[in-house]
Amino acid sequence: MRILLISANTEPFPDAVFPLGAVLVGNALRTAGAEVRILDMRRHSPLSLRNELAAFSPERIGISLRNADNAAYPATRSYLSAYTALVRSLREFTGAPVILGGPAFSLFPEEMLHRLGADSGVRGEGECALSAFLGPSRERIVTGGFPDIDDIAFPPGIDTMFPGFRAYRTIGIQTARGCPNRCIYCTYPVLEGRKRRHRRPEAVAAEIDLLYRRFGIRDFFIVDSLFNADEEHMIAVAERIASLDIRIRFSCYLKPRVSDPSIFRLLKRSGCAAVDFGTDSGSPALLASLGKPFSRDDILRASRACTEAGIDFCHSLLFGGPGETPETISETAELMDEAGPKAVIAMTGVRIYPGTEIARIAADEGIVAEGDSLLAPRFYFPPMGPYSLLRYVHERAQGRRNWFFPGKRDWGSAIGFKVLRFLYRKGPLWRILRR
Repeated sequence: MRILLISANTEPFPDAVFPLGAVLVGNALRTAGAEVRILDMRRHSPLSLRNELAAFSPERIGISLRNADNAAYPATRSYLSAYTALVRSLREFTGAPVILGGPAFSLFPEEMLHRLGADSGVRGEGECALSAFLGPSRERIVTGGFPDIDDIAFPPGIDTMFPGFRAYRTIGIQTARGCPNRCIYCTYPVLEGRKRRHRRPEAVAAEIDLLYRRFGIRDFFIVDSLFNADEEHMIAVAERIASLDIRIRFSCYLKPRVSDPSIFRLLKRSGCAAVDFGTDSGSPALLASLGKPFSRDDILRASRACTEAGIDFCHSLLFGGPGETPETISETAELMDEAGPKAVIAMTGVRIYPGTEIARIAADEGIVAEGDSLLAPRFYFPPMGPYSLLRYVHERAQGRRNWFFPGKRDWGSAIGFKVLRFLYRKGPLWRILRR
């Protein structure tokens, strides 16, 4: 069985994301006996896509849909038209069945299947739904469960499966899936479940070691929703990486709460160069409203520990949750001044996704009605409304040069952003914005 997996994501901002999901599913399919090739739409035009299809002649085509939109207000952009055009091109060039998958499809399976005109789809984790590719097509939507992930692995022969992987300077690594936290807007529990499922630390370290020694990869990103969702597992992984006789760099997402500040010194020794704290707010009232499992004191403690360990860090903020006021916005700005991050990434408005608590709140408050589609971007705003929210947030950000607003404009098409990324290709974008 020849199977072509297509990464449909072409969004360059804030970074071109390595298509790890397609790579892991591709390795599972190859292990099951399929011949697999991965194609990245960041590097292909309709003409080159046609040539790839003619050369490989796939019997099944899987499309990985990472996001439905950029989730940034007010410069919101939907990717649906590009995805629809991709499926239409495939229909022109081949008669192979088209199977959708990825996080965006898993959140909106029926709507996306209808909108894009594909044959079928995989909702959930593709590694446990291989029958959708290898077996006869019986179901329109195959639902994958939440299996043990200790067997998932980066393919040793990635260069033969995905020749374009060398275009990525930073490679994604996964150490665990599932998130036990209850942030009201987050889709990770919907997509990966609440139970934390770990990979063996030695397997993670061996994967990094292989990529370094065989392909010269030095820069990695830990793609876990929160690397420290299970602190003990994070420590075990970091210790294993630190024991390798190689010099690598990685960045990760963390919650700003640790049991011992010395953990950041371990992270530094293992190669951690940058941390993105999913902080959202500096107001006690909003932290509680958003369901965050930490306090203002936790935020300051983690920030100081990061500074002392010599790790760059940013705080990602989300303004506009239930109960947001001009006073809570000011509290957040003042806490950021005290925390002293390299950058503050500020989003305004809470994107509403199905299956989340914010979707229930929005329905209770009459912001969305029963049966409303959430595929087109819908946002939750507090009673002050979006325009007042934007005004208050931007007023508080004045004079703070380390604040950045992804929703202010279409940064992906900005010439300055493209030049900046060309000059500084490695590491998270927020680390280089201050330059």
